[in-house]
Amino acid sequence: MQNVNNQPLTIKAASFSLLAALLVYPFTIAGTNLFLALLLITSLFSLDLMKYGWSICWHHYKPITIGILLIIGFNFIGSLWGPINDLAFHKMGKQINWLLIPIIIGLVYFKPSLRKHAFIWLSMGMFLHLIVCTLQYQGLLSIQGLGSHKDDATGFVGHLSFGFIYGIWAGALLVAAQSMTTIWRYICYALALYAVVTIFMAQGRSGYITTFACLTLVVFKVLYPGKWKHKLIALGVVITALSLFIATHPSTQNKLKDTVAGVHAVIDGNWHSADLRLKIWVVSWEIWKENPWFGVGTSGYPDAARKALAQGLKGDLEIRSDEEFVFYGHPHHEFLFALSRWGPLGLLALTFLCFHWIRTGWRKDWEHDTMNAYLVTASGISVVLHGLTEPSLNTRLETVFAIIVLAFGLSQNKAQKQT
Repeated sequence: MQNVNNQPLTIKAASFSLLAALLVYPFTIAGTNLFLALLLITSLFSLDLMKYGWSICWHHYKPITIGILLIIGFNFIGSLWGPINDLAFHKMGKQINWLLIPIIIGLVYFKPSLRKHAFIWLSMGMFLHLIVCTLQYQGLLSIQGLGSHKDDATGFVGHLSFGFIYGIWAGALLVAAQSMTTIWRYICYALALYAVVTIFMAQGRSGYITTFACLTLVVFKVLYPGKWKHKLIALGVVITALSLFIATHPSTQNKLKDTVAGVHAVIDGNWHSADLRLKIWVVSWEIWKENPWFGVGTSGYPDAARKALAQGLKGDLEIRSDEEFVFYGHPHHEFLFALSRWGPLGLLALTFLCFHWIRTGWRKDWEHDTMNAYLVTASGISVVLHGLTEPSLNTRLETVFAIIVLAFGLSQNKAQKQT
């Protein structure tokens, strides 16, 4: 293998591109794409980075690697039995994001300080964006789009992605705090609390769940390992605090009440008042039933949804005309999306990836490799939980964040033994 240390400019340029992408990540998708593209291009001048990263992935994390390759494969092969259109090329093009994993693993190996720098740069961007959210909540800043507004202040991230991203970050802050000096420990605690409060002031329901899962993971595996009494007390404190917050915050409380009412409406057969996501899931299920073996292909979902609604589902589910457009993108469910596009084999491939994603993190050395163990496990759990109400690996913000977090969780420096 060529000694990458003979190419310091390449390593520095690639590292800077990654750090810049992390800094602007909460603010701009276009800016993040630009810096990640520069990272990918720069890495071509040092192929040993990717070779080393690929070697680590294949020899030490083979099940996850196979799962990723299966998902990439279904995105490409699945285009053969669906329409070949702009959406198909878009879905296939997004698979390049997975290359970030071997690149980041290679960069961290040859430049171990990148881990700390990446955490700092990302945290600066996330903190600055939280300030934006606070200004938005106070009515001092107006941001349009992404479901973000004064009563749902999630800044440039949007309420669908906010809890997923900030929940993982809040947990990472708590993990990092355990190895810091007193003043920095309390700064991490304050930032984590700021993030969690902002998440629950917003209206992203899956964000509540993923954030609670990340906090629970930290309590059980990091703060009080093996101490069940302490775990239960700490978990009780978290649940009590969140319950009191919800009870005293009307918009969050109303959102949860609307969710419960929407589910009850379905049970009572009242589709007019049913939660919109439940209607979308019914349509996606019907799409799969019409194509049970191989689904409708990578890009076939929009046309299949239009066909399903035209055949009578729109009237059966009492879908209003102003709601209809949301049925054409995706089913707001990662696993139903895989099933409807690629059939049972596609669903199996996704399940295989998610299972080994979580399993790999859970089996890491939580005592000596704590941050890596948390990053892999938390990102895997969040992908699954968020995927129950959103396409967590098919939207730009969540997918890129999950891939980067996974990459850092799998990375090791020269002084570390692979686990």
